[in-house]
Amino acid sequence: MRPDPLRGLARPLLAVLAPLLFTLGCGGEEYTSVSAKARVNAKSGAVWGRDLANGLGLQEWELCSELGAYDCISEAHRITLGGVEPTELGIDEPLPNASVSAPIAVDRVATSACGLRFDRDKSGGAAVIFGPVLQKDNDRAREDVADALVRRLLSREPTKAELESLVALYDSLAPISTDLTRDGAVGMCVIVATSTEALFY
Repeated sequence: MRPDPLRGLARPLLAVLAPLLFTLGCGGEEYTSVSAKARVNAKSGAVWGRDLANGLGLQEWELCSELGAYDCISEAHRITLGGVEPTELGIDEPLPNASVSAPIAVDRVATSACGLRFDRDKSGGAAVIFGPVLQKDNDRAREDVADALVRRLLSREPTKAELESLVALYDSLAPISTDLTRDGAVGMCVIVATSTEALFY
């Protein structure tokens, strides 16, 4: 079989042209690449907890504790949240499927962490997230908090529809809440923190 003289040029040429083609597009249209394996992977509890702590400006060990003594992520719900414990429990691989109690554990951690952030912001000093609704609880302040939550927990700008949906939570809570400012703010935080985008990568 005769060697192709152009074969050696293919890779260097593609390396130069590919970025240009994706940047310029064709006919004024913008093109994006699509993953060949369109699937998501669940974050382990440790990774999700780290992201949550960073987003809320908390230490990982502060997020949640059971009975005031057991860290939710590294101890109490470690296996449920996709972790392993080879030393004492002999579990050296994550569970093949999420357990039935996994959503409960996720909600427990998120509710605790979001509530702690709200209480810290309310207690004085520089508020990290919930300052706008603590100063004056109106639609504009709620939207500012929703915007901050999406930016901090999902590392991107929120869409208008997302902001409207998060702010609309207050309307559904109003008939049953005794502290609408806290319940609405913490509720928005839990929704963002437990979204598919926050739990998977």
